[in-house]
Amino acid sequence: MSEAQSTKKALAQAMKELMAQKAMSKISVGEIADSCGMSRKSFYYHFKDKYDLVNWIYYTEFVSTIQFKGNMDPWTIIQLICDYFYDNRIFYTNAFQIEGQNSFRDYFADVMTPVMEVVFQDLVRPQPHRDFFISFMVDSVRLAIIRWLKEGSTIPPKEFVRLMRQAVEGVALHVVDRMQMEQRHRQAKQKNLLHRDDHAAGPESGNT
Repeated sequence: MSEAQSTKKALAQAMKELMAQKAMSKISVGEIADSCGMSRKSFYYHFKDKYDLVNWIYYTEFVSTIQFKGNMDPWTIIQLICDYFYDNRIFYTNAFQIEGQNSFRDYFADVMTPVMEVVFQDLVRPQPHRDFFISFMVDSVRLAIIRWLKEGSTIPPKEFVRLMRQAVEGVALHVVDRMQMEQRHRQAKQKNLLHRDDHAAGPESGNT
């Protein structure tokens, strides 16, 4: 392991220990650096801020470990995510409390977006507002996970993912069915208008 990697891991461990004791909003970069005998300058050499450090922890501990497993089913990935969050629930319950630029909430949404694109590729791909629906579902899954963690993860991860999948796919199918029904209604209405126009133009055509 390189010296830079060892330094990052030491800072990550310090951050985990601090977040087990207090809210992330109360933790300063100076505290993180002091906890592992480093200077603030050393911290900023490796990370932009404490949010960047938390995002790095998630990437190295989870995201990088599943990148090499090929075309994995997206709900299997979500199951792995929830298993990981459950095992580290104190840390991530804390991390999710922060909102705004560079927050873990935003970073997690960015990571989840391609996963949800696969989930909905057969459901929403033909729709003109596909990106809107994917963003909506990413937000829904993220908020469901945040609530699950905040409430103490009383539902086991496997059961939580099963329920979430039922809800997400049920809503998606309902939305798509509704949009297709509205599209058929518009097409029928346009067809009737064209038929009426053709009927109205008929006698004039015959008189010329």
